[in-house]
Amino acid sequence: METYIKYQQLIEQCLKELRKNQAAYKKYDNYYRGQHDILYNYAMNESRSNQKVVVNFFKKFITDEIAYALGNPINYISTKGDLELLELIDLNFSHWSKVHDQQLLKTANIFGESYEVQYTTQANEFKATVLNPLNCFVLESGNVEKDVKMALHIFKENRFSDKEKLDVYVENKILHLELGDQDKTTFLSETTHIFPSPPVVVCPANSERRSMLDDIKSENDAYNSVLSDLVNECSDFRQAFLKVTGATLDEEEAKKMKAMGIIQVPANADIDFLIKSINDTFIQNLLQNLEEKTFKLASHIDTNEKLQSNLSGTALRSRMIALENKCVMMQSMLEMAIKKRLKNFLHFIKIKDGKEYDYRTIKLRLTMNIPADLVVLADTISKLRDTVSQETLLSLLPFIESPAVELEKFRKEQEEGRISLDDIEDDEDEPR
Repeated sequence: METYIKYQQLIEQCLKELRKNQAAYKKYDNYYRGQHDILYNYAMNESRSNQKVVVNFFKKFITDEIAYALGNPINYISTKGDLELLELIDLNFSHWSKVHDQQLLKTANIFGESYEVQYTTQANEFKATVLNPLNCFVLESGNVEKDVKMALHIFKENRFSDKEKLDVYVENKILHLELGDQDKTTFLSETTHIFPSPPVVVCPANSERRSMLDDIKSENDAYNSVLSDLVNECSDFRQAFLKVTGATLDEEEAKKMKAMGIIQVPANADIDFLIKSINDTFIQNLLQNLEEKTFKLASHIDTNEKLQSNLSGTALRSRMIALENKCVMMQSMLEMAIKKRLKNFLHFIKIKDGKEYDYRTIKLRLTMNIPADLVVLADTISKLRDTVSQETLLSLLPFIESPAVELEKFRKEQEEGRISLDDIEDDEDEPR
């Protein structure tokens, strides 16, 4: 209770900022889920087709970036060759960290930043979860370190309740509060966590902490509007009118004509259909220009575009250089978050097992998820085996999760002396 009284005024200020963020960041969540502005402000025409088409470039680009940047597992490499530490990381992270890292970076790309909250389970395991600006507010220090001083996590009591709870992370405590009318806070309880500071890590999407939507929203909206207009034009186009010149048809004759498929008019009468003329070339050019502009602003390429069959691998790779550079920066932001996670994890290990490790001795290797020529890689590894360590060479292979662990497995197999297929065949050939 004393801790709550100490921070009560600051908690209320942070809660107000959280509510402001919920209003401001809601559009990012809406656009990712396909709830674009055209669904609410499209210019409707009475008695005409009013279909609203949504092309979700925002979600497509984010999905492609996550698959490109984190499709391959992250390799942990010890600069001191500490195999015990690498096995410890693999044992505690391998069953949840890959999906978690993808979710952390995806959320950061949607909102511009995401938050990782670390905790220990009842089974005494170290884990983490992902929060976003809609349900979390993080107060950082004003110095260059930007240390987390306080974090608020707002959530519903359960899916069937409108009652909101608030967890506040300060120092080495977690304050559990309940929100009432006008966000009045009521203290419920407090628990102590084992970490030296609030176990919350900020993962920005980029140095500006800006969402990609800020760059492509106007182009995406324009594309949706033009495409919706075109679809509605085509829908209205099917309502062609029969034009009769030099004759008169009453309502009964028109009904008979429609039912029988036969029409009789004077010899000098002219009959044809009155249809709408659509300049499809202009519309297609406009859609293409908007699509190209959207791809360029997002640093993406259209993978469905037809290419020349004789393009070299270097030429194909150069087309993706902008996207690759963007993903490299994203990986750097994620790497900083993972380093902070390792720091808290090793603090947890120190308390749990009494063993001390230095998180700074762990280096991360993130490999882009692009088609790899394993024959070329194998040839490269073979040529460098007398120059570079085997662990570093193994890290070049995209399917190797932990080079050090893989190397240890290889050494054990060498020591045990596996039976080869040739030995088995020789044994079968011997008379019994």
